Amino acid sequence: MSLLVFLACADPPVKAPPAEDGATFDEMNLGAIQMFHEPEAGEHVAALRDWLVTNAPAWAEADWTGGYTLGSIDGDDVSNLEHSENTKWEEVLGAGVPRRMRGTLDGYADASVEEDQSFADPSTYIEWTRTITGGTADGFLAGEPMQTENVIEKGGPFGVVIPYDANKDFIWFDDVLAARTSVPEEGWGDDGANGIICGFTIELWFEVEGEELIWYNGSWTQIATVIGDDFPEDVLISQFIDGTLDYMIGTEAFVMGEYTPEE
Repeated sequence: MSLLVFLACADPPVKAPPAEDGATFDEMNLGAIQMFHEPEAGEHVAALRDWLVTNAPAWAEADWTGGYTLGSIDGDDVSNLEHSENTKWEEVLGAGVPRRMRGTLDGYADASVEEDQSFADPSTYIEWTRTITGGTADGFLAGEPMQTENVIEKGGPFGVVIPYDANKDFIWFDDVLAARTSVPEEGWGDDGANGIICGFTIELWFEVEGEELIWYNGSWTQIATVIGDDFPEDVLISQFIDGTLDYMIGTEAFVMGEYTPEE
């Protein structure tokens, strides 16, 4: 019984090609996370957006349900973000997931201010309560930054429930909406064997030529499971990718008015 059984298996992850200017995919993701509230943040967000657009022919195939691997990070890389001192950096795995979405940028912004975020995956989110702690919903929808705190309980088969809190900040960078999420403290299930130790995520939403919406999620995460190291890294990363796709698809259904709450 583990977090791995929460999710089906995604396509195997692949290595991301470099950007034209020589920056690596890892550097673009990490730079956006590190500098999110700094003046340089817009440059990192723009570089990541440009990389996604340039490489869309590779990742945007209709039958591709995969993502890219992200390399290792350490405590120095995220020293400006609160995280568990028990993080084992060699066990922190990263994945980047881009996806073409239905709906509009305004629709996804509207969804971001909802208090109940469990629509993202109603089959596994027992609770996802969002509280706006900085800015206001109206201000955010008008283009201002917003900070939120999120109380989450993620469930799965056999009664496994992982409770944890997450901080998620949103900033508009011209025509790109970006969000940074971090997990400041470990969250453990009642069995003490399954839990989330740390998490750092950058997300982008933007429209291409005013029509097509792209959503990107790049995350580094450490989870603990009762099966320990019994699975290869690629399998674990595929699980992260599949969970991200579930989150995107569930949010898309909400934005498109197709969401049906679980009874």
